Amino acid sequence: MMMIVMGCNSGGVSGEGTGEEGKARKGDGSVIDLKVVSKKIKDAVEFAQEVKEVQTLVKSVDELAKAIGKKVEGAGNLGDDGGQNGSLISAAYSIISSVSTKLERLEQQAEVSVELKAKITVVKTASKKFTDTVKGASAELGKKDATDENAKKLY
Repeated sequence: MMMIVMGCNSGGVSGEGTGEEGKARKGDGSVIDLKVVSKKIKDAVEFAQEVKEVQTLVKSVDELAKAIGKKVEGAGNLGDDGGQNGSLISAAYSIISSVSTKLERLEQQAEVSVELKAKITVVKTASKKFTDTVKGASAELGKKDATDENAKKLY
């Protein structure tokens, strides 16, 4: 009588004492390092979160632009409040400065494609133009009662 016994993991990488911990064998027999794959996935998720954060900040500036010359009325509607845009401009400046910082970090990452780097450059150029304009016209834009016309020149 002949008895054949096959143990668990007989076709894969066990890792028991062989220095193969964290590795798995694919169907074609090749071995993949699960630690490396896990790190790549984690890095991709972090990158996607950073891009999403920049996108959200940029959208918030678009919403701020809609509020030029407006105030919240009792019914929750936006009413006319012309010539009181200093805080609004300061908020937009702060958000754009934050976007610029985040774009610098994104651009430095090795995984960033040439296409994405080009888009980052476009946004960085626009944000620099905005911040330079605000700094250069602080006498008109940096005061509480910045006019609607001056504020709209920024967008």
